[in-house]
Amino acid sequence: MKTINFLFAVHLHQPVGNFEGVFRYATETAYEPFLRAMKDHPEFPFAFHASGPLWEYWEKNNPEFFDIIRELVERGQMELLGGGFYEPILAVIPRRDALGQLNMMADYLEDNFSRRPRGIWLTERIWEPHLPELLSTAGVEYTLTDDYHFKSIGVVGDDLFGHYITEDGGHSTLIFPISQNLRYTIPFADPQDTVDFLVNNADAGHKRALVFGDDGEKFGLWPGTKKWVWDEGWMTNFLNSIAKNRDVIKMSRFDDWIDTRPPVGRVYLPTCSY
Repeated sequence: MKTINFLFAVHLHQPVGNFEGVFRYATETAYEPFLRAMKDHPEFPFAFHASGPLWEYWEKNNPEFFDIIRELVERGQMELLGGGFYEPILAVIPRRDALGQLNMMADYLEDNFSRRPRGIWLTERIWEPHLPELLSTAGVEYTLTDDYHFKSIGVVGDDLFGHYITEDGGHSTLIFPISQNLRYTIPFADPQDTVDFLVNNADAGHKRALVFGDDGEKFGLWPGTKKWVWDEGWMTNFLNSIAKNRDVIKMSRFDDWIDTRPPVGRVYLPTCSY
């Protein structure tokens, strides 16, 4: 039997100082429906990142979110991703500030959910070669970047099925390539298109992984997506389609993957963004 491991990460962000009405509309239109859909599908593990302004807004206005997230975390379905608390581009702020931002987020998540994140969401997926030292110092074990970053140095095709180790000055961290195909089809194509892509890339070695990582706003906040994803049932169809193909599509947690699978190899990515 051929299999493919599927790792799913979602990133939510609203900037500091955005209008409260935008926070409220985004929460009602995209964030809350997404979390409730995940709660109803415990067989679907995923990694979750929200920036600090959202955590602060929910703590004040939607405390029930914290109860939902605690339940998802405690049952092992949700992995929390860290990052700079106020969503800074880590590569362009002073090192002490970057460390402070990463630790601020990690402390916040640990205080509220009793879990210190092992991985982070990298703002705008902006990578600089010196970041491994910063991330390692902050205790970050892994992050995600677009597969474009890997393709730019010739890592293509079958070499993109898994994660890599990178380092700077002897300080290392792990990097997962985000599949461009999955970013483009989720949620804009029929769920069967995503299932077909995953199944067609399965192999008998059981060592391949494909990663989705993208903005949670595309699940209801982007133009037309509320109708498509929620009113017309895309999300329900997607989750059910993945579940129906569980013999081939193996949902995996990032933490479990790095604990049980060695890196594909070593890479040194150039300055890059999505």
